Amino acid sequence: MKMPINNNNNVGNMNMMNNNMMMNMNMMNNNGGNMNMNNFGNMNMMNNMNMMNNNMANMNMMNNMNMMNNMNMMNNMNMMNNMNMMNNMNMMNNMNMMNNMNMNPGVSMNNTLTRLKKEFELCQQDSELCQIGCSFGLVNDDIFNWKVTMVGPKGTPYEGGLFTILILFPKNYPKYGPDFRFKNKICHLNVDWRENGVPGNGHICISTLNEWKSTGKVKDKKGFGVKQALFDIFCLFYSQGKDSPYDANLAELYMQNKDKFNEEARRWTKKYAQLI
Repeated sequence: MKMPINNNNNVGNMNMMNNNMMMNMNMMNNNGGNMNMNNFGNMNMMNNMNMMNNNMANMNMMNNMNMMNNMNMMNNMNMMNNMNMMNNMNMMNNMNMMNNMNMNPGVSMNNTLTRLKKEFELCQQDSELCQIGCSFGLVNDDIFNWKVTMVGPKGTPYEGGLFTILILFPKNYPKYGPDFRFKNKICHLNVDWRENGVPGNGHICISTLNEWKSTGKVKDKKGFGVKQALFDIFCLFYSQGKDSPYDANLAELYMQNKDKFNEEARRWTKKYAQLI
């Protein structure tokens, strides 16, 4: 006997399968939506990070530019300060020079030049200075820097020697006197020259010269000038100032044995002064 077929059950089963299939598709669609949302979120996060990186880079660039501008500003300020300092120093030096000259600088310089030129010509023509073997010249054509040659007199340890004396005049001459020095070495108690590597500068220790240099005049010697100074130097060839020696060893030799001292002086003259 055949069983009857239940069509209602088959239809129900098919409907259930369709419903399940639709639910699965909806779930897949939902998952796909979630995946799309996640992708959009990730893209937004990456964009935000890129924006932050760009902002930080821009900020760093602005900070570096500000730092460079500040450094340039500081360098410019330092340069201006240095220039102001140099200008102030130059101004102070010029003021000090004017104060030292104690007169209008232009007029005083003209007066000094005129006076030195005249004195130089008078010394060249002076017969008394010629008699003691003096001749005059200028160092590098500088009227403030004289070169005087003097011949060692006969009968002295310096006989036949040709000695050079440098005379350096200050810019404010005659308010202050010149400086006198022996250029070549000479064995004399009152001249700052020594042997054996001991330094010296040829300075001449004579009270009149020192007084004239520091005050511009010599007490009890009115009108003291270059001519009188050169005669005082010439007298050194004949005498030794034992009270004011530069070299204690030479002074001791002079005091103990003058003949031996004179022999030493002649040796120096032959060695350091051109003989004529």
